[in-house]
Amino acid sequence: MLGGRKKIVLSGVIAMIGMFFVSCSSEGRSNLALYTVERGAFDDVLRIEGFTESVSSISLTCPQDADGSIEYLVESGTMVKKGDTLCIIDDPRIEERYENWMLSLENVYADFESAKANAKMELALLEAQVRTNEAETLIAGLDSVQLLYLSPTERRIKELQMEQAVINRSRLAKQITAQKAIQQADIKRIESQISQVERRVEKQRKLLESLVILAPKDGLAIRARRWPWSTQTWLVGDNVWDGRAVVTMPSVDSVKVLIYAQETEYKRIDVGDSIEYTFDAMPENRAWGRITKLSPMGLKRTEGSEVKTFEIEASVDSLLQPIDPGLSANCRVYLQHVPDTLVVPTVCVYHRDSTNVVYVRKGKKYEEREVKLSITTPRSSVIAEGLHEGEQITLIKPDDKHIL
Repeated sequence: MLGGRKKIVLSGVIAMIGMFFVSCSSEGRSNLALYTVERGAFDDVLRIEGFTESVSSISLTCPQDADGSIEYLVESGTMVKKGDTLCIIDDPRIEERYENWMLSLENVYADFESAKANAKMELALLEAQVRTNEAETLIAGLDSVQLLYLSPTERRIKELQMEQAVINRSRLAKQITAQKAIQQADIKRIESQISQVERRVEKQRKLLESLVILAPKDGLAIRARRWPWSTQTWLVGDNVWDGRAVVTMPSVDSVKVLIYAQETEYKRIDVGDSIEYTFDAMPENRAWGRITKLSPMGLKRTEGSEVKTFEIEASVDSLLQPIDPGLSANCRVYLQHVPDTLVVPTVCVYHRDSTNVVYVRKGKKYEEREVKLSITTPRSSVIAEGLHEGEQITLIKPDDKHIL
C-alpha cells in the first residue's frame, strides 16, 4: 500500500517537471535568439590547403633507361654546394650490362690481336714462298748458260722450269696482294666492331655514373614529389625510374602556391580570384596573391577512385616576410566580395513554397517576410530586398502560434 502511494507521488512529480519544461520551452519559443541586420562587407571565402613552390627551378631526374631504388637522398631544405651528392640510385641491371659489355670489349680486343697475328703469319709464309721463288728463278737464270751444251730435250725442260718460276712469281705476287686486301678488310671489320662495343661501354659507363646525381650549382635542395598531385616526397628505398624528378633546386627569388582541389571546390574558383595565405611554419607571416592558372583536366589520386583532383596555381604578389619553397600554406580564396550590403547568416533564411523567408521580430511576435537573395553561401547570404538595417530576425524558426 505504502509502495503504491510512493509510486503515485513520484508520478505526480515527474508530470509537474514535464509541464515545467514544456512551459519553459513554449516561453522560450516566444523569445528566440535574434540577429540584428547590419550593413557590412560580404566575403565568400573558400579555405583550402596548398604549398609553396619556386616559380623557376632545376629538376634533377632519374637517368634515362634506369629503374632502381634510391640508396641515398639529400634531406629537403639542405643548402648544397656545386658537385655535392644529392641522390644515389641503385640499379643492378645497369651494372650488369656495363660488366657484360666490358667483357665483350675484352673479347673483341683479343680477337683483334689474334687476327693481326694470324695475318702477319700468313703474310710471312707467302713472303717466304716469294723469296724461295726468287732463289729458284736466279738459279734457273744461272743454268741458262748451260742451255748451249744441252740436248734439245734437256734444253726444253730447262726452259719450262724457268717459265714455271716466272709463273709462280706472278701467282705469289697476286696472292700476296689478295691476302693483304682480305686481311685489311678483316681488320677494318674488327675495328668497326671494337668501335661499336666501345660506344656501348661508354654509354653504360656514363649511365652508371649518372646514377650518382650531383648538384649542378650552389643552392637549396628539396626532395621532389612522387606524383604531381601528391605532397609526398621520395624516400630512401623507394623505386624510381627514368625521367622522374627526384630532387629540385628552386630559385628562392620568387615563389608560387600550388593547390590541389577536389571537383566541387575547383568549380567555384576562377582565374583572378584574390587569395590570402598563412603558414603554419611561420605563424607571424602573411602573403597575398591571385589565382593564375586552372588545370583543365583532373587526375585520380587513388587507383580505382572516381574522385578527381585539379591542380591550381596562384601567385604570391606581396608578403610580410620572404618565404621558401616547400612550405604548407593555408589558403583563403575570396570567391566574391561585396563591400557594402546587408548580410545575414544563411541559417536565418528558410525556404517556404519556393520562396525565401525570414522571421522579423515585431514586439513579442514574429513576422514571416519574403526576402530576395542576390548571393548565398552555406555561411552567409546577401539580402537584395525585404529587410532593412537594424531589423532583428530569428536564428531559428518560431512556433506557428508566435508568427503574426
